[in-house]
Formats: sequence, C-alpha cells, structure tokens
Amino acid sequence: MGGCASIFVCSSKSTSQVNTLHRKPPSSGSQIPIKKPITSSSSEITSSKPKSLQPDRLSNLPDDILLHILVCLNDTRYAVQTSVLSKRWKHLWTSLEDLNFCSKSFTQQSSFDNFVRAVLTHQRRLNCRVDRFRYYAKLDTTMLTQLTSYALSRGAREFIIAPPSYYETAILPDLSPGSPTLKTLHLKELCIRRSSFGHSMLGLTRLHLESVLATSGSFGGCFDIFNIFPNLTNLSLIWCSLWGENLKITGPKIVSLKLDNVRDVGQLDLSLPNLEVLEYYFFGASKKVNDFSSINLPSLRHADLDVDLRGFPTYGHRLLKPLQGIRNVESLGINLKALKASGLLENQTSPFRNLKSLKLRSGWPWSVPATIMTYFISGTQYSQDMNIDFV
Repeated sequence: MGGCASIFVCSSKSTSQVNTLHRKPPSSGSQIPIKKPITSSSSEITSSKPKSLQPDRLSNLPDDILLHILVCLNDTRYAVQTSVLSKRWKHLWTSLEDLNFCSKSFTQQSSFDNFVRAVLTHQRRLNCRVDRFRYYAKLDTTMLTQLTSYALSRGAREFIIAPPSYYETAILPDLSPGSPTLKTLHLKELCIRRSSFGHSMLGLTRLHLESVLATSGSFGGCFDIFNIFPNLTNLSLIWCSLWGENLKITGPKIVSLKLDNVRDVGQLDLSLPNLEVLEYYFFGASKKVNDFSSINLPSLRHADLDVDLRGFPTYGHRLLKPLQGIRNVESLGINLKALKASGLLENQTSPFRNLKSLKLRSGWPWSVPATIMTYFISGTQYSQDMNIDFV
C-alpha cells in the first residue's frame, strides 16, 4: 500500500501539471496575477552593499597615475585640497614635483601669500624635490627672493615667474648660486641687474624674458649677459626695455631667437654662428627702430620680420643691414608696409641666394612694387620654382 500511495501521489501531480498545460486561456475580463521576475542587475547588487565596503577604484590606482592627475589640476591649491578625500590621499600631494601657484583661485592676495609660504615651509621640512616651479601672481621683491631660493635649491628643471601686468615691478635677486639642473627660465614683469644671473647656470637651454626692465647703468653700457649661458639654445626677448644699453647677443648653441619690440636699445649686435630661426618684430609708433651695428648669422634658414615705421619713416634705412644679415635664409616672411613707405629697396642688389619661400604680408600681387619683387627674387638660384604667398 505504501508503494501504491507514493505512485498515486506522483501520478496525481503529473496529471495536474498536464491539465495546467492544456487549460484554456482566461477571458478578457479576468485578471492574471503577474509576479515581477527576479533580476540580478549590477546596480541593485552594488546598492545592497554598504558604501564603506564598496571598492575605491580611483584610490587604488598607482601613485604615478594619481600624481599625474594632481598635476593636471594645474593649481597646487586644488592638489592640496584632495588630502581630505581619504587616508590614501592625505599626504599624496606632498610627493608632487610640479608646483603651480595661481592667485586666481583666491579672493585675497594675503590669503594666497600665506598659502604659498605654508606649502613651501611644509615641503622644505620634508626635503621634497621640485622639477617644475610656476608662479602666476603679483609679488614683491621679498616674495620673489623666497621663491627663487626655494626652487633653485630644490633642483628645479623649469622655473617660471609671470605676474600679471601693470603691477609694481619686483627686482630679481642674485641668482649666482644658480642650479646645474635648471633648463628653462621664464621671467616676466621684473627688474634685472647684472648680478641677477649666476655663472653656474651651465645647464640652461631656454631663456624667456618678457616685459623685463634692465636697471639703468647696471650693465656698463652693454647688455651682454647671454655669454654666461654656454648651452643656451632658445632665447626670447619680448617688450623688454634696456634703458639705452647696447644689446649684444652671442651664443655658440643658440638656434632660435625671438626679438619682439625690444625698446630703448642703443645698438644691436647679433653674433650667432648656429642660429637657424629668427623672429624680429618692432612697431615704431612710439620708439625708433633698432639700429643694428653688426649681424653674423651664417646658418640662418628661416626668418620672419615685421617692422612698422609709423611716425619714424626716416629710420627706414636701418632695415637694410638686417636684410643683408639674413641673406642665407631659405624661407622669409616680411611685412611690406615699411618697405613701401621708405622706398628702401630701389637700386639695391638682392643679397638672397638660397631663398625658396617668400611670404609677403600687407600686400597683394598687383600692389607690390616691381622693385621689391626684384630685390627678393632676382638673386636666388630658386627663382623659377620659388613659392610666393600674399597674406
């Protein structure tokens, strides 16, 4: 009986299942209870865990990647603020070798100054190294002295001081201790003296001076500091004033030179045997155009000249020497206004022998005097295949 009973139970279940399969569909008026299917979506599974147990994927990244993220914030203040995120981030910013101070994120200058001093004190206590040091804010001579001392003593490879314009000009301190690791020096809105630059900056390759004022009389009549940087390759002087000093630029390794509105210069002497690229811009609305005493650029390949003689047309003859000095160029860009106004090139022999590309600004083909075109193309061996653009 026990065996029959178990069979009967099994048979009754099977019969019930079969009947269910062949049951007629309900009428339209009846309601069918529908159960919500059980899902296993990642969002529900994640939310079921406490937040404290969820993995912090960002903090688990290697230090090198996290430090790169902090550098990309482009402001040391924001990097410091990440210390509140977790224990993993608390001291991470102290390993930064790229310090970038910008006052735009502060409402008061005093708060910004206190922040900078606090960071430098903290980093000095930890004996941290610096690779790049950048400062974009108003500063006085005292602050500038502290910044230069810290950056150079920590082995900075790049040092940039660029306060906003129209502030009181700070005096660059004595950099004579120098730094053998310094490669790039960018200074803006500062006052410099001969003693500002040290002879131990032997590794410097890039020097950028913008809106820099040379202290009157401190250079003995000749601004020739560049010979103390034997490995300098790139030099830019932009809107600098030399107080009547003669400007002498020499350097056996300089390959790129930019002179943009260098003012109050007595005479300009360029002796650069390996220079390949020259950019020379001058707008004479308020000052007379530079007077070149000598130009020796035997390796020059590319030159761009833009000179505006408005107010000083009688100084047009001063353009002849630089044109003759760049005679070896293969490509040349030049503004035609000064050449047209002065009639400078009439009866002049073309010095260009290797010119392949010519870009003439402020002029159209039909408006360029024949004397100017003859001057540039008559002497070159590539006159038949020369590329000439009018922009």
